[in-house]
Amino acid sequence: MSKVFPKPAARWLVPAAAAFSALAPAVAFAADDAAEAAKPLWLRWDFSLDLVIPTVIAFVLYWRGLERRPGSFDETPARHIAFLGGVFLTFASLASPIDAMSDHLFFMHQVQHMLLRMIGPMLIAYAQPQATLVAGSPSWLRRNPVTAALASGPSRGLFGFLYKPWVATALFVASLYVWQWPAFHNRAILDDGVHYCMHITMLAAGLLYFWRVFDLRPPPKGATFGARLMMLWVGVLANIPIGAFTCLKSVELYPAYDKVGRLFGIGAMDDERLGGFIMWAPASMMMLVAVLLVVHAWGGHETKVVEKLEAAAKAPPAPEPRVARRKNNAFALGLLAFSGCVLAATLAIALMVANWREVRPLMRPGQAIALSSTPSPSP
Repeated sequence: MSKVFPKPAARWLVPAAAAFSALAPAVAFAADDAAEAAKPLWLRWDFSLDLVIPTVIAFVLYWRGLERRPGSFDETPARHIAFLGGVFLTFASLASPIDAMSDHLFFMHQVQHMLLRMIGPMLIAYAQPQATLVAGSPSWLRRNPVTAALASGPSRGLFGFLYKPWVATALFVASLYVWQWPAFHNRAILDDGVHYCMHITMLAAGLLYFWRVFDLRPPPKGATFGARLMMLWVGVLANIPIGAFTCLKSVELYPAYDKVGRLFGIGAMDDERLGGFIMWAPASMMMLVAVLLVVHAWGGHETKVVEKLEAAAKAPPAPEPRVARRKNNAFALGLLAFSGCVLAATLAIALMVANWREVRPLMRPGQAIALSSTPSPSP
């Protein structure tokens, strides 16, 4: 990178260009707010400064961090792509037409929540960008009193508590169930302040949860890989009941969308059932992607341990790394198969519950005999 940017002033060329290209639409949007509001919702972008500035800062700090860490571009390109993609999807979930339509369609709101609470944080946490972001930060920011206060004992104790696997998992699940509770969800649709709080808490819970899942530190500093898989498994199980219930219910739960007006003539029940399906199936599939990533990291960790033991000659010949990797792959496939069985079983049970009124008469002996003795109509 030093060859590409030989002078210190030139090193800010790309970040400055990125900042200008991102802030220019924001300034134009603020200057022509009325024209933007007149556009259809599916063409409306929100380049508010409270969305654009944090996104630009994240990109600039990351770029500067890569420039200050020689060779980092070629070490883990997948993690760089994950970070950039995660930040962009988080921004898009709040600034793109997805956000504008989510106030009028329950199922679009669930798409937004999946991006904001799951996919965006999962990609950012998988990238583990903290070292790059710190390297890209200016020296005055690292010596700031606020930074020193965040690194103090009480703050470290609070973050240490929130970082516990069971706490991070509980907050992640709570961010789903609390904001899907009809009273809170309807209030968020009609109150911008509550809506803003909902988005902040969902993003924070998702980042905390996936940061713990993808922590690069192996045990004992990081959580054991078994604990990480258990965190993800709880996340999958949490999606199933609320998604299945919302998908198969027979009453409307979120009338706030009717007050603001639903789009495209979609009925309330169809809208909410589609939103329930998104919480149920696609969200669970995203969690299974995280399971595969953790299993892959587990296999890589075991391979490194075996290689270190063999190099130090402190143990008898250990299994080949490929054997350990094959075992982990088999474990991952088994976990996926088990998850599929759970999803199928839940679907069958939910369908039976949803159609209980029709099935119940058939389970009465007298009714069953009467039905079986009814003569079939003649052709």
